[in-house]
Amino acid sequence: MNEPLSEAGDGTGLAALPPMAARIVRYGIVGVVVMAVFIGLNWLLGHRFGKDASFIMAYPPAVSLHFWLNKRWTFGCARTDIHRQVSEYLLMVLVTFLIQAAVFKLLTAATSLPGWAAAGAANAAQMAITYFAMHLRIFRKVPADLDL
Repeated sequence: MNEPLSEAGDGTGLAALPPMAARIVRYGIVGVVVMAVFIGLNWLLGHRFGKDASFIMAYPPAVSLHFWLNKRWTFGCARTDIHRQVSEYLLMVLVTFLIQAAVFKLLTAATSLPGWAAAGAANAAQMAITYFAMHLRIFRKVPADLDL
């Protein structure tokens, strides 16, 4: 499957929605899936490595899944400038990681939440930022005459 899924043919039944609404719904689904993977990895790794180490260790696989699902399904991005997209995405990830880490530390220090729950709440805190960064910059549609 090398072609990105189209707005109308993504297999979800979202074709009746305006394109932006369908994209936001897909983004939310991706967010829930990635959050479940991130929380699950935190829970699994937390038993052996503790809250802080499991938070760090769960981040790379969750970020990789997030990039791929959003590029292919949420935004249907067919652009081939993958190096540029990855570098912009990694910069966004660094910024949002700092936000997530701060929220995570605040929640684990100020509440009795288990690490996996604090990780989930921290993940939710940065979702709007990542959507707009991906929509407006990383996976934006580029006019055909612009050479990337």
